[in-house]
Amino acid sequence: MKKFALFITMIVMFVICSCNSVPEIPPSATSTQLIQLGQDSLSLKNYVAAETYYNAVIQRYGMDTKVYIEARYELGHMYLQQKKYQEAYRNFSEILEIFENAEYGSIPASFKKLAQMGIENIPEKNRTLE
Repeated sequence: MKKFALFITMIVMFVICSCNSVPEIPPSATSTQLIQLGQDSLSLKNYVAAETYYNAVIQRYGMDTKVYIEARYELGHMYLQQKKYQEAYRNFSEILEIFENAEYGSIPASFKKLAQMGIENIPEKNRTLE
């Protein structure tokens, strides 16, 4: 019975460790695919993987403002779920700043509204860029 319990414990530890490992980013993945992988990881509460995918989007496709904003929003959303309010605020604020400086209509307005809603969900005392 002890060997069975040890075996089960080892399996559980393997699953836990593998869930939080840093994923290998497929070299041919599109920004849409990476965002989806990030969202899938986030739904499994694998924050390390989600953050890795979103940052890969920024690094590979960040020159496209729409894609950059989408990845920043996803990071902000993830940080908000983790109650990492300052990181969330930083990402949402950056999105709003981009909108202030962008030509009207050049970026989908939905992310501006989502960033505003994200900021509203951050406790007032944590709305700083420290």
